[in-house]
Amino acid sequence: MYEIPRVVVFGPNAISKVPEILSKIGLNGLRGLILIGPHFGKHLIDKIECRICDVEEISEISPEGIIELSNKYAHIVDYIIALGGGRIIDFGKAMAHIMNAPYVSIPTIASHDGIASPYVSHILQLDLNKYGLGKVQRTPIAIIADTSIILEAPRRYLLAGVGELIGKLIAVKDWELAVRVKGEEFSEYAAALARDSALIVLRNRDRLKIHGEESVRIVVKALLGCGVAMAIAGSSRPCSGSEHLFSHAIDLLARERGFRPALHGEQVALGAIMMAYLHGMRWRRIRSFLQSLNIPVTAKDLGLDREIIIEALTMAHNVRPDRFTILGAGLSRKAAENLIEITGIA
Repeated sequence: MYEIPRVVVFGPNAISKVPEILSKIGLNGLRGLILIGPHFGKHLIDKIECRICDVEEISEISPEGIIELSNKYAHIVDYIIALGGGRIIDFGKAMAHIMNAPYVSIPTIASHDGIASPYVSHILQLDLNKYGLGKVQRTPIAIIADTSIILEAPRRYLLAGVGELIGKLIAVKDWELAVRVKGEEFSEYAAALARDSALIVLRNRDRLKIHGEESVRIVVKALLGCGVAMAIAGSSRPCSGSEHLFSHAIDLLARERGFRPALHGEQVALGAIMMAYLHGMRWRRIRSFLQSLNIPVTAKDLGLDREIIIEALTMAHNVRPDRFTILGAGLSRKAAENLIEITGIA
């Protein structure tokens, strides 16, 4: 059994339809909680027109903060609206999971598939595990993607969303490999949805070169498909493979060493090039596509040291030991060095 969003609305001025959508899903007249970030979202509160809603500005994403707010509003609000980027949406998703409450996703950027996914980022999940909260699994009851709002965000975020989507080509390949080697269960439908989400951006390269409402719509539509794919599969398997393990490894190193990682989708794109080579795929085609949209294809472009890339590659297989990918039992340092040289990553 799986759950998918009951209502999905995207397009210009979609945020004005919030009252209508809340009514449609039976939340109108109930008390809600709107979560926003510290830098963006305040000017959108009035557009939501929620007459009986509390508002919380989230400046830091932490398990302690999530648990504290969940306890504070446990018997006060009936639903949650997460208005912001991936971190705010993850915060709302985790709260909804703890409170067993419905939540509405209103993304302000399209750099990730978390806008429709039932799961939070791997790093946040690791932090939540330390508090015994278990795996967060909460599909948004509704998704409202206002393309005019998303269009206001810097183009870099939209391109990161494209990088995230290209990664699905690798994730599906890794899943198919795990079926053959480990006998994992496989969903043809979920895999097809994830793969098609990548093909949507590959087939619309020329449209994506123009930063406008149409390009935002293309990326959002594809990201929504990823969320449904994960809901059907019952895990992030169709959308997260070795390319994501590589990105997560960089994030873990960044936390440990105190440097600033690139955007998640940018790191995934870099990982996709290398993992496509390992799979024997047409990796040069992927690299060329990314370059044509000015998506970074080297460590230097992302401000990441060569040594960080090598270390991330050699540790990536341990980030999620339960997830078998083309990385197998891990890459040696020599293999990682060869990989980045052949693909021109560093």
